[in-house]
Amino acid sequence: MQPRTATRADIPELIRLRAAALDALGVDPGPADAPWRDIARGWFADRVSDSRPDCTCLVVGGGPGEPLRAAGMAWVTYHLPGPRWPDGRRGYIDGMVTEAAARGQGHAGRIVTGLVDWLNGLGVHFVQLHASSAGASVYRAAGFAAARYPGMDLITTPEPAPRP
Repeated sequence: MQPRTATRADIPELIRLRAAALDALGVDPGPADAPWRDIARGWFADRVSDSRPDCTCLVVGGGPGEPLRAAGMAWVTYHLPGPRWPDGRRGYIDGMVTEAAARGQGHAGRIVTGLVDWLNGLGVHFVQLHASSAGASVYRAAGFAAARYPGMDLITTPEPAPRP
C-alpha cells in the first residue's frame, strides 16, 4: 500500500495516531477530550492544506470507513545561510507513527522515502529528525546517520497564572 497525501478528512485519525505515538513513547495522551487534541485539530488543519507549501503529511490507509495505518510529516525549517546550504533551508521529519498491528509491513519506510523525495523536490537536501529507539532502524535503512552535533533540549515552565 503506497502512501498518499493526507487530507482534512484524515485529521481525526491523525490525532488518534498522535495519541498512540505519545503512548508508545511513555507519555499519557490523556482522555479523548484532553485540551491538546483540540489544539492538534487546528494544528493539523493548518498544515494538511494547500496553504502551507512548506509542509506535507503522508499517510497509509484511511479509505472509506478504514483507519489510518501509518503517518509521517515533513516541513521546511529555516536557518542561517552557510556555504554548504546557502539558503539555510533544512527539512525536518516528524510525527512518524505506525499502528501496532501494521508494523513490519514497510509503511514507515515508504513514508520516509516519500517525505525525503518531497523535500528533495523543493531543493532541500539536508534532512533532520529525532528518532525513537523503535524507529531508528527505519531511518538508518533510509540513509540517515547519527547527527554530527548532539541534540540538546531546554524545557522551561511558565509561571502559573496568579489566582484572582
